This record gives sequence, structure tokens and C-alpha cells, in this order.
Amino acid sequence: MASTAAIPTETASPVSPAQAKLFVVDATLPFGAARLAETAAYSLRHYGSASSRLTPTMIVLHFTAGATWTSARDTFAQDVPNLGELPGTCSHYVIDRDGTIYSLVPVTIRCRHTIGLNDQAIGIEMVQPAGPSGGWADQQILARPAQVDAALALVRQLQATYGIPTSSVIGHAMANADPHFHDLLGWRNDHVDWQSADVAQFRARL
Repeated sequence: MASTAAIPTETASPVSPAQAKLFVVDATLPFGAARLAETAAYSLRHYGSASSRLTPTMIVLHFTAGATWTSARDTFAQDVPNLGELPGTCSHYVIDRDGTIYSLVPVTIRCRHTIGLNDQAIGIEMVQPAGPSGGWADQQILARPAQVDAALALVRQLQATYGIPTSSVIGHAMANADPHFHDLLGWRNDHVDWQSADVAQFRARL
């Protein structure tokens, strides 16, 4: 499937300026008619609207709890049931520890990455193995210049493209408390990636 990522990919400009063009590697997941239909059906059950289309108003930060970007992509590509339901989980982007940004799903398509916000949010995964705590893992990313600078640049450009305020850049661990959270089946998130204190540090750099 050809990439339809909204972020320009033609140059490898420095990633720190807010309007710099980013070098984004096309690593698009298989996302054909069947998975789009699964996504629409999931959206109907959980959000009351049978749609696979995303008009993003939020960004949710994640870490992979794995050591490589390929392992994350392979997991997302499988499209196997999660919590007993299809589609499988996915994310729009994965950022490797060296700062390489991989585009997995166009931001116009809903990805199942955050319960209660999948109909609103772009998901960004950062490669980071699990450790003693979610906050510890977040801090490893924040202390890794190539990776966090790429994440900041990507978020800035998504904000500029879609008018997303910094207050709507949140961590997975913050999702249940977000005012936009909603799930018709009463599902809740149990993830600890990107605690509010760590997201505050990330936002301060935007």
C-alpha cells in the first residue's frame, strides 16, 4: 500500500525548527478493506459512529516496551484480536532511538492505540524497552536527544498541520482522565507509558 502520510518526506532537514520538513520513512502497514471495515465496526461499538476516518484533534505519546522498531511494526501488522476484538492494535508512527521516524498508517485513518481516544488521536510510539516503571522509561526517551528531538519535530509539524494545541498532546497514561475520553462499552486504559509529569517536560520543549 502506498504511503499517504501527510508529513513531507522529500528532505532530511534538521528536525529542530518547528516548520522543518521531516525525513519520514515509509513503513506502511497492510491496511486493506478488511481492516478498514474492522476499524469502522470497532468505532461503532465504542464510539457510536461506523467510520475508519480520522480527523485528528489530539496526539497520544507511547513507548513500545520493546527493543526495536521492527518488532513494534510486526506486532501491528498482524491484525490479531486484542481484548477479544478486531482490528489489532496499531500506531501512526514509530520513532527509533536514533531519531528515524517510520510512518505506519496515514493520519487520516483511525488506529487502535488508546482506548477512548482512537476516534480523535494520532498515536506516536517511541522505541523503548520496559523497565522499573513507566516514568523511568519515559525519562530514558527524554534523555535521548536524537529520539526526543525527532518526536518533538514530528509533533510540532502535526500541530501546525491539524491545529492541535499543546494541551492536547498527552501520554497514554493520561488518557482515562482526559476530558475527551469516551467509550460506550466502559473500557479503560491500563498502560503506564508517558506519565503526566514526563509529558509536562515534553510539552515544555515544544
